[in-house]
Amino acid sequence: MLLNSKAGAAGSRSIGRSAQRAASVVPRATAPASKSESSSAAAKYVIHEIPNNGVWPNGVPPVMGAHLMASGVVAPVSTSKGAGVDVYPIPIPYYDKEGEGHVILHATSAAASTTLARAIFEASEAAIKAKGSFTLVLSGGSLVNSLTGLINYKQPIQWNKFHVFWVDERNVPHSSPDSNYKGALDALLSKVPIPASQIHAILENVTVQQAATNYEGRLLGLPASILPRNSSGLPVFDLILLGVGPDGHVASLFPNKAATFATSGWVLPVENSPKPPPERITFSLPVINAAKEVHVVALGESKAEVVQRALEVQALPGSLPVQLVRPTEGKLKWLLDVQSAQFLDIASWGESKLFPRSQ
Repeated sequence: MLLNSKAGAAGSRSIGRSAQRAASVVPRATAPASKSESSSAAAKYVIHEIPNNGVWPNGVPPVMGAHLMASGVVAPVSTSKGAGVDVYPIPIPYYDKEGEGHVILHATSAAASTTLARAIFEASEAAIKAKGSFTLVLSGGSLVNSLTGLINYKQPIQWNKFHVFWVDERNVPHSSPDSNYKGALDALLSKVPIPASQIHAILENVTVQQAATNYEGRLLGLPASILPRNSSGLPVFDLILLGVGPDGHVASLFPNKAATFATSGWVLPVENSPKPPPERITFSLPVINAAKEVHVVALGESKAEVVQRALEVQALPGSLPVQLVRPTEGKLKWLLDVQSAQFLDIASWGESKLFPRSQ
């Protein structure tokens, strides 16, 4: 460190890295300076050397800690191996630019369901026209309750062209109340004429690793006319519908879990979900972000806090997984109602200095 207001100025001095003592720099608070002193920029400061503070006669010790603190407690021994040694980068870095997405606000959840039904219909028509089929990926939880607008839709839907998948599923029998398949079957699939062979549920009564491997294998076996690949070899689903949990999880990608940071694999096993049941399979984040369209559906007062955090607060990468949903070439939409959007400061979104914020 070199403290020098002017090269060669009187009264300045340098403190090299080899100095084994601490120093502080304070404004000079002595008698008024003479004319010669006031003309020198260096005379504005004086260096106070603090003896016997931070002095290591034999250099920096290899082990830090284990000293008696003022509280009377012995400090823990540091496990650091030195500056920059064995430092692991965060698995997912901050995005270097703003993402693009649309937030659609509705007066009621019923109005949001109507918008969702129209979005599914329009996406299906476009996909069927382009390749003769439509791939729809569902989530579990409350999202399936928003699909009822499709049952008696005002325009004819080409159900025989639909292929239905799940972005995540619990490793339970299809008849279990915990099954996402059963939830969708009860809410929609049993009421519309999609061929059973085109409803792609997970394999029952196997280990979670086998279920994930089997599901990925079945996806790999689908032709490009149903499930095309992008330039990175990832499957391109026409429309993925995501819910969001109170902790910001999507699919079964939970905060700071290994599956959330995975950069390879299409379908991943989850053995220790923080939300029961513990065993699940889930699409990886790269697969979700490869879709043509992703809709995050968050309705009702219970979603208000996580919606505000997701859309207005910059979280550490991975601590709020829904913020990592950014389709690489597709479109992202958030479907909200007044209750779920109640904490948002939408009127200030145009003020770039206010967002993103840290709280």
